[in-house]
Amino acid sequence: MSKAMIITGIFLLAVSATAANAATKCIENKIGHIVCAPQGGSIMTNKDGDVVCGMGQCVTNKAGVILCSSQPGGTAIINNLGMATCSGVCVSASQKICRGAR
Repeated sequence: MSKAMIITGIFLLAVSATAANAATKCIENKIGHIVCAPQGGSIMTNKDGDVVCGMGQCVTNKAGVILCSSQPGGTAIINNLGMATCSGVCVSASQKICRGAR
């Protein structure tokens, strides 16, 4: 693979990730209200069925806890040990971070 193709691929991946973060993400909570993630953030449903959000990307660790990047638009991954690693620091997802009805 040529160097130019690799650079082009990385650029396209970055552009698509930026476009995805720009879109507002919303879901319906248990009582039928629409709840949205903050700009650059994530929204998920926890194991109890509650809608929770993070300032950045969120992941679920091997214990079932949703952890999110503390930075708006930040990334979060699960490493090979099942532990979350985040831009900035990892923080627990929260209903308080979500926008809209709770």
